[in-house]
Amino acid sequence: MLTLIRQELYKQLHGKFYIGWGIVTLAMALFAGFVYHSSKELSQINANGPIFSSAIIVVLVAMIVFASSILTTDFSNNTVKYLFARQFSRGKIFLSKLVTIVVMYVYLLVVSFVSTLIANALFNKMRSIPFDVFGNRISGMSFYLFLMLSLVLLISCLFKSNAVAIAIGIVFYFVVNIINPFLSIFIYYHSWVKYIPLTFLNVYSQTISPMMSEMTKLSLNEMRVGSIIWGIVFLLITYVVYNRRNV
Repeated sequence: MLTLIRQELYKQLHGKFYIGWGIVTLAMALFAGFVYHSSKELSQINANGPIFSSAIIVVLVAMIVFASSILTTDFSNNTVKYLFARQFSRGKIFLSKLVTIVVMYVYLLVVSFVSTLIANALFNKMRSIPFDVFGNRISGMSFYLFLMLSLVLLISCLFKSNAVAIAIGIVFYFVVNIINPFLSIFIYYHSWVKYIPLTFLNVYSQTISPMMSEMTKLSLNEMRVGSIIWGIVFLLITYVVYNRRNV
């Protein structure tokens, strides 16, 4: 198992993902800091929260892109035959990829935090760091990504295409806010609708804006539990599909 994890991390260290997206995350944080610094009104407030929020939006996109390809790459490059030849079980291979996703996520969160500190020094007059706000954002994003990436992994495995998974994942992020008014109407007339996965994709929004509970009709803890349950369901289905997939 540890061998598989080391192999996955080795591939990432020799790839462009962690460097490229790390640079983009830094650039986004610096851009957000510059925007707040350039405005008379905005420059008067502590912009560390918004700067960090801008950075982790990049993390969101990066993780969708990363997760969408991690299962399909071995099949497209035929490296999966090498893994099976060494008698690694598909379960261990699948688990090693999940661990790699978590490691990459933690790495990008660290980059986001460091990028915010740099932007704070350059544009935000070294104001205090709102750790409670940071923790709130990280918590919401973590629950959101657990559900979203589980869905992305399933889609990439079903369609055997990372492009489809990337497209659907990113579209879901932007479309959820658009369809929320309609979702609210459906929930009003049919209470069971609040338990569908689409509702739980609002867990990040509800974490940073508790008023969202009026739309979802669920408490924040219920949103978190629902996100975990649906995420586990999608992961189990993904594993079944992955385990039965032909080499």
